Amino acid sequence: MQIWRNWLKLKHQLLNLHRNPRLAGFVIFDFVWLSAVLGREQWIWLTALLILLMFAATPKLLWERRYAFLLVLTAGLAAELLTVLTGVISFTGTNGLPPWLILLWVGFTGMSLIVFDWLRGKALLGALFGAIFGPITYFAGTRINAAEILVSFPVAVAVYATMWALLMVLVAKLVTPLPPVNPNARTALSAEDERHEK
Repeated sequence: MQIWRNWLKLKHQLLNLHRNPRLAGFVIFDFVWLSAVLGREQWIWLTALLILLMFAATPKLLWERRYAFLLVLTAGLAAELLTVLTGVISFTGTNGLPPWLILLWVGFTGMSLIVFDWLRGKALLGALFGAIFGPITYFAGTRINAAEILVSFPVAVAVYATMWALLMVLVAKLVTPLPPVNPNARTALSAEDERHEK
C-alpha cells in the first residue's frame, strides 16, 4: 500500500508539471545539462529529446517569448564563440562550438525565460546570480573533460563572471511574469488515482 501511495505521489507530480512551468523547466533542464555535458555527441539525441519535452511542457509561454528567446540565444552563442576565439576555452573535439553546446544553449534559453521570471526588473540581482553561478558550470565541465580552460583560474573566473553577469542582466530585462499557478486544479487522472487509492 505504501509503495502504491508513493507511486501515485510521483505520478501526480509528473502529471502536474505542465501546470507548474517553473518546476517543469527547472527539473527537465537539469537532465538536459547532464545529457549534454556528460554524453556530448553520443547522447545528442537524448539532449534534443529532453529539450523538446521541456518545450512541450510550456509551448504557449515560449511562443509568447519567441523574440526574447532569439535574442538571449544569439547573445549566449556569440559570447561562447568569443571565449573560444580569444583562447579562453577549448571544447573537446572541435575548434568552435560543439553541437551539444548549441543545444544546451537552446535548452538554457527556454528554461531561463520561464524559470527566472522572478528576476524581472532586478538587473542587479540577475548580475550577481550570473556572476556567482555562471563560472561554476564551466569548471564542472572541465572536470569531466567536456572542455579545457586555457587561461589561469583567476582570469577564467573574471571572464565567465562578467559574461554571465551581462547575460543574466539581459534575461532580467526580457523576462515577463508568468500567470499564477492554480494549486486547486486537478487532472482527471489525478482524481481517478485518488479513487483507486481509497
